[in-house]
Amino acid sequence: MFNVGDHVVYPYHGAGTIRDIEVKEVLGEKISYYVLYFPLNDVTLMLPEDRINSSGLRNVIEENQLDELIYALQNGVQTKNENPKQYSRENENLLKSGNIIDAAHVIANLSLKEYERTNGLHIQDRKNLDKAKQFIVSELILANNMTEEEAYEFIDKNIQISQGA
Repeated sequence: MFNVGDHVVYPYHGAGTIRDIEVKEVLGEKISYYVLYFPLNDVTLMLPEDRINSSGLRNVIEENQLDELIYALQNGVQTKNENPKQYSRENENLLKSGNIIDAAHVIANLSLKEYERTNGLHIQDRKNLDKAKQFIVSELILANNMTEEEAYEFIDKNIQISQGA
């Protein structure tokens, strides 16, 4: 399954590293826990081994998947929802999936929306945009040995193309 030292992505938290696998006794039962550390947020999380499959935990993307990420950042997915609350909820659900391509679509859609609006994004859209960027940055740092600054520049460079800037 996963090993200590593996770089992984946990939905909505972003990318981290498996620091340890600990066995703890809970109510007389021994349970194995994966200890995950998320450096961008400086958060440690313990995930029971029996919840790994249902948690959405996955390996970070590989370098050969960057073209797919760039395409998603540049193109997004058209949403049919005009209702701002529903639109925000759709974006939140995409972020909760833990899929980097879904996060890239959120960035593409909200960046275009921000570009087209004269008064910027609504607060919930702004939060979703920031969360999506942070999610992808955390993965690029671990998967492609980028600095945080380089990862943000990578995102900005690739969404600007779609905006014609």
